[in-house]
Amino acid sequence: MRHGLLVKDAEVYAAVRFELMRYATALVGVVDAGDLVSAVVARVLAKDGGLAGLEDPKPYLMKSVLNEARMRHRSSVRQSRALVRVGAPEQQVNQHDHVLDQIMLLPHRQRAAVFLAYYEQYTPTEIAELMGCRPATVRRYLHLAWGKLKEAFDE
Repeated sequence: MRHGLLVKDAEVYAAVRFELMRYATALVGVVDAGDLVSAVVARVLAKDGGLAGLEDPKPYLMKSVLNEARMRHRSSVRQSRALVRVGAPEQQVNQHDHVLDQIMLLPHRQRAAVFLAYYEQYTPTEIAELMGCRPATVRRYLHLAWGKLKEAFDE
């Protein structure tokens, strides 16, 4: 019985792995994307039913990747603040005139919306389903991101 579930888990993972990796790469960069996706998949596999037990695995996994990226970001921010409090030099974010560098500086939700809309060609309704929010919220994220990017390139 367990062998059949493992085969189904592998099939589900094979169907979504490239999209998950592209999404994770957009959120955290190439170096950390594999670790992020592995953590999400391992967490789901540890639950009863695994990947095969998910009713609609793609939106669930996409939202889980976003949540994991946000959690890791919050953790690194807390760690950086702790280092500053004890007198370690604060890391500075280099702001280049390169589009991808500016996109990486956006908040996670805005970055996710930009990636899904402009690189993956999803509609706001589809993005809302993947991110677990309303289409109007996605449009707001895109509007805010566009304003920040415009401001960065006007400087």
